[in-house]
Amino acid sequence: MRTTLASLVVVALAVADAAAAGSGAAPGAILAALNSQRTANGIPGRVKENPAWSQKCARHIAYMGSTGTLAHTEDPASPAYSAAGNWAGENSVLAEGTSWPTGNPFANAPIHLIQLMSPELRQVGIEASSGFVCVTTWPGYGSSTRRTPTVFSVPGNGARGVPYAQTANELPLVPGDAVGLPRGTRTGFNIMVYAEGVRDPWHLRITAATLTGPHGPVAVRTVDRTSATIGPYLPAGSGFIIPVVPLEPATTYKASVVFGNGEARRTWHFTTATAKG
Repeated sequence: MRTTLASLVVVALAVADAAAAGSGAAPGAILAALNSQRTANGIPGRVKENPAWSQKCARHIAYMGSTGTLAHTEDPASPAYSAAGNWAGENSVLAEGTSWPTGNPFANAPIHLIQLMSPELRQVGIEASSGFVCVTTWPGYGSSTRRTPTVFSVPGNGARGVPYAQTANELPLVPGDAVGLPRGTRTGFNIMVYAEGVRDPWHLRITAATLTGPHGPVAVRTVDRTSATIGPYLPAGSGFIIPVVPLEPATTYKASVVFGNGEARRTWHFTTATAKG
């Protein structure tokens, strides 16, 4: 079942219109930054590099550089094609024109980020060069070893400096497309939640979610593995809580989520960043 589902989600996911160009970074530095971000949100930060997969990412970046395309599949008729590169493209998140030296290139690409932050991610292939970033995700997931239901989140409990607004920008879809908040809509930060140690995480549904600030409840919409079009892109047991409008800067919010018939639940709080300039 896991293999079949994974085969359904290796469709084109690419960061659109990257805002800031950045030079490449060594895989070790990228992995350290990713693990640090995971740890800061209470998610295990023990993701390791698979050097063979990194080499495949390098082959795919070479293909994209040669053809001038940001794409997940390679044309077998192209002189730049390789089976290894095509495998990497079909099993990775990709970005162009930005890299970790200027911050996480997937910060405003929630579907990409939810894959990278999943507690089930164990190993990745990484390459950042020639203006492209390639990080494998799907092959590196492992099954949850937790015996009791546990919910992780981004932002994590007690997190500070959380973006109070977000305009998700990725292709072919953003989470809000499934709930009337299409790409280009300015919302609050797309909150990521993950239920671990549950039955059938591939079909798990968010059944309740709230977000409360100093002035009362905030309108939210949820997206999960059962959501049409978006669901197949999401890791097992994961989903989004999307504030319909931007949150207030420098403000503490209380969030809660329930999966299934109360099978997994969590209540936590976080504080948004101060307003810029």
